[in-house]
Amino acid sequence: MGKKDKNQAMVEDAKGNMVPKGSALDPEVVAELAKKRAEAAARRAAKAAAKETHTDPAAGVEPVEDDAPAKGAKARREAAAMKRSEKGPSRRQKMQMEKEAKAAAEAEAEQAVRDDPLGQFMLTLASKGGFAATGGGDEDAPDTGDNIMVSGFGVIAPGGRVLLQDSTLRLLKGHRYGLMGPNGSGKSTLLRFIAAKAPHTRLPVPNDLDILLVEQETKASEVSVIQQVLAADTKRSELLKEEQELWALVGDDEAAEEKTKDWTAEQWEKTLTRIDEVAEELTARGADAAEGKVRRILSGLGFTRAMQEAGSTLLSGGWRVRVSLARALFREPSFLLLDEPTNHLDLNAVLWLEDHLAKRFKGTALIVSHDADFLHNVCTDVLDLNNHQLEYYPKDVYKFLAGRQGRDAKRAADYNLQERTMKEQLSKGLSKKEAEKKVLQVIKKPALMEKPKEYKVTFSFKNPEDDAPTIAVMGAGFGYPNTAPLFRKMSFSVGTHSRVAVVGPNGAGKTTLLQMLTGKLLPTAGEVQPHQKLKIGRFDQHFEELLPGEMTPAAFLKHEYGLEMHEARKSLGMFGLDGPQHIIPIAELSGGQKARVVFASLSQQKPQVLILDEPTNHLDMESVEALVAGIKAFEGGVVLVSHDARLIIESECEVWVCEGAPALAASPKHTGIRIEDRGFNQYRKDVLRVVEAAALAEEKRAAEKAAEGRRLAAIRRKKLDKLRAAKN
Repeated sequence: MGKKDKNQAMVEDAKGNMVPKGSALDPEVVAELAKKRAEAAARRAAKAAAKETHTDPAAGVEPVEDDAPAKGAKARREAAAMKRSEKGPSRRQKMQMEKEAKAAAEAEAEQAVRDDPLGQFMLTLASKGGFAATGGGDEDAPDTGDNIMVSGFGVIAPGGRVLLQDSTLRLLKGHRYGLMGPNGSGKSTLLRFIAAKAPHTRLPVPNDLDILLVEQETKASEVSVIQQVLAADTKRSELLKEEQELWALVGDDEAAEEKTKDWTAEQWEKTLTRIDEVAEELTARGADAAEGKVRRILSGLGFTRAMQEAGSTLLSGGWRVRVSLARALFREPSFLLLDEPTNHLDLNAVLWLEDHLAKRFKGTALIVSHDADFLHNVCTDVLDLNNHQLEYYPKDVYKFLAGRQGRDAKRAADYNLQERTMKEQLSKGLSKKEAEKKVLQVIKKPALMEKPKEYKVTFSFKNPEDDAPTIAVMGAGFGYPNTAPLFRKMSFSVGTHSRVAVVGPNGAGKTTLLQMLTGKLLPTAGEVQPHQKLKIGRFDQHFEELLPGEMTPAAFLKHEYGLEMHEARKSLGMFGLDGPQHIIPIAELSGGQKARVVFASLSQQKPQVLILDEPTNHLDMESVEALVAGIKAFEGGVVLVSHDARLIIESECEVWVCEGAPALAASPKHTGIRIEDRGFNQYRKDVLRVVEAAALAEEKRAAEKAAEGRRLAAIRRKKLDKLRAAKN
């Protein structure tokens, strides 16, 4: 929709939400589409009936007399069909057609949102004097260097919900901002508006400013991953292609000679000069070092050499997101926007990424993440989106989180002062407009506040009634068919006093170990024996295995644990699931909403041991904090796999490092798993050292390849000089 137009029409939909008139959500548009689809369906039904009775619908149908002699079941069916065709579709058919038309209209609206994610949002802007955008794109914007400053803007979501109001965006060169705020506050939408290219959905920042948003996976491609990432530097790719074409022209083969046989001396000089210029441009861009840089990045993100050389068609969506992230890090835009970059990374890759952004990335970054430890180690500033405003705080994320309760209390106090002052002014006989002006002077804010919404999440797990049962692992090993084994001769026990964080590189067997402990996988050697009275509470990323999709969350808890409906809904609310989602089928919930249903279910089970596989993947930061508190208060055992360092550290877990097949191959005594007695911080240091060594090795190999390229370039240069001398 773009900039707010005073004359823009809004209409109310069936749910009472305000939507743009004429859009795919306009009730009149939906109704008209439904009518057309119903008419089309009626015509199809009439044709089908006519075909069944062997008649031409345009010629009419001969009536069937009531006392006609019976001609069998087929004749009666034909007669009934002819009568139906005269009357048109039945009531049931009409209802079905209307349902199909409505579904089609909704699908069309959803597709429109996918095609233009910001198309249904409204961007409101203040007068031009309120803006300052850098880079030379806006003639009216003052020159503020390489910073972005936009003031007085707002964003309204579909249905009229305000996300931002009279806000100021200030991004200073070289700073890395952690964008925080409750789920649904508009963080991802703000990133999209900053990165938007279309004029109607663009904040007033210069068109030539290099802004890159990473939020989606790359498309699957047969092209090798290394080449996909190198192609992100489009200028380098264009220069290399031009250089190849120019050298093909001046080659000594028959095809080149045929093309240049009639060239003048001027044409030769122009071509040879351009070859020189392209070579200089490639040198200035560091083209020789590009492959080494890319291989360092891919290695840090967990790509093996074989994965780098292969295409991405067989990669999962999560790995293709890593390709997108690698392309962005290689390209190094002036402004890098990251939306939950750690969601598809394992812990080792998260640790490398935070180190890379903090030490190597020189641009400005704006990052949305639920991982407080990641933001704390990367960001120089905190940007808090709360109550429709952007507020700025210095670096320390943990200090910011610790002060949130005090800030919430102040907001509540400011709102109460606003309401009291408003009543006082109105009681004096002032008009509403005059009273509002007085209130704003008292509360010292640009606009009246909405009542602060309390967002409180509590993760509480019922303590076990018996602390004796354990899981006994006796000489156990495991390997998948036709692959090297991951574990062998493991012997340990897990009980109600265990606190274990399983860490390790991708493919080392972390999830496999958890599945062995829960009985989902059986060992290929030895035994894993849970006590017969042991109750395990399991959180798995594959929600469909833990939840009945056809039931509602409230009905599921009521049925599974014998709760009253109000008790079930109270439990769901504690874990942050909004009321309307309590009574819709679980299959229709988002990943984050399903995760909360699983946690609510775990809270009712009284397990002796919780086994959690990536429990923070779908949670916001407030929920991660609540999960940490819930685990710390839980009196049973905990075994978890997580890429969230804060969860591991604050849960006070013992660190078990999965080292998998390589460790077994290196030592006959290795079981595939070891305990890191020095704690998580030492593990972090070890990971960065190992990853850095692997990255350096990749860079060295690429440098050797580049040196060979320079040697060949020198030979070509001599050839070029001889060619120039010969043509002159």
